[in-house]
Amino acid sequence: MTLVITRFPISERDDPTVFRVIEGVWQDAGALSNFVPMVDDLTVMALVAPEDVRCQWFMLPDVQGRQAESVAKLRATEQSLGLVHCSAGTDYDDVVATATIASEVMQVGLDALSARGLNPDIVLPFALSLSVHSDGISKAEMDGLSVLRGTQFAIPDDAVLRDLLIRDAHIENVDADALRSMLISASAAPLLNLREGNFAKRERAVWITPEQNIWVRRLLAALVIVTMLVTLATLAKYWTATASENNAALAAAQKIDPAIEDIDQAESMLAASLNRQGKTHGSFAPLSAALWRSVKASPNVSVRELRYTPDGILTVVLAAPTADNINKALVTIQQDGFRITATARQDTTGATLVDMTVRIP
Repeated sequence: MTLVITRFPISERDDPTVFRVIEGVWQDAGALSNFVPMVDDLTVMALVAPEDVRCQWFMLPDVQGRQAESVAKLRATEQSLGLVHCSAGTDYDDVVATATIASEVMQVGLDALSARGLNPDIVLPFALSLSVHSDGISKAEMDGLSVLRGTQFAIPDDAVLRDLLIRDAHIENVDADALRSMLISASAAPLLNLREGNFAKRERAVWITPEQNIWVRRLLAALVIVTMLVTLATLAKYWTATASENNAALAAAQKIDPAIEDIDQAESMLAASLNRQGKTHGSFAPLSAALWRSVKASPNVSVRELRYTPDGILTVVLAAPTADNINKALVTIQQDGFRITATARQDTTGATLVDMTVRIP
């Protein structure tokens, strides 16, 4: 596993050193401005200077776990000046450590790291990466960071603060090897992590893999092709059916006038004939279409006579072997919304005849 450790920048011009740890071996990766991320950089930890973060400890013997951390964060936030971002973690026994940082500082640091391709998994105060003894004070330095860490305090290594808080107490310097070991341990189990809440690390959700994307495209292409083929097949079916009906109508028209050459000529001659007779072509067309549809859907039904009067009534004589055959034709034309009258009778051969009138409602 590769670990990347750097100081948390506080401005766009801040250029901290980046360290890369590969299998426990430390490497100086240069300044942040020249850093080039690697694919194997699995964990990134940024250390916040003690000047930019405030650490506090709270004794909470009556509450434990997440509840204790929530209470500690609330108290630390209430004791801070202005709006802050706060995180907490259990240090030892009933003691909870908190860290508060200005939201603006947090955002500036994350933006500066992101600009160089680093998206920290852990943002940890430098002081809280140190393990301390119950009665000792430790001093650690790294890339311009210098901190004094006690049991329940963490301050910058400043002469004034030394005089106020430490005075003549013994300070133990943490050597480089020990510090590196502590940092590796902190990266595996940080006491707290400022990357939570509004600043939680958000990974881009991968809804589909490249291989799945290829198959989705193939399926969509296949769907489009199948849809086009079905559409063409349906159109071909309609064109074939229309051509068949036109051929049948043309054959019937040519029995009346052999000089008719195509269906368009037959329709124009029919329209001209109706106009000469003063009949309305607009009413005859739907009435005759409905009639032929009902006859075609009814087996053994034929049309013996057909007359169209100027008042828009189509008079028809239907013939069939039985009344049931004709009834089916009557039901079909009524379902199409036309008004009919029908009178049944029989001819000399025993066939059933129906004198019917059809008109538009």
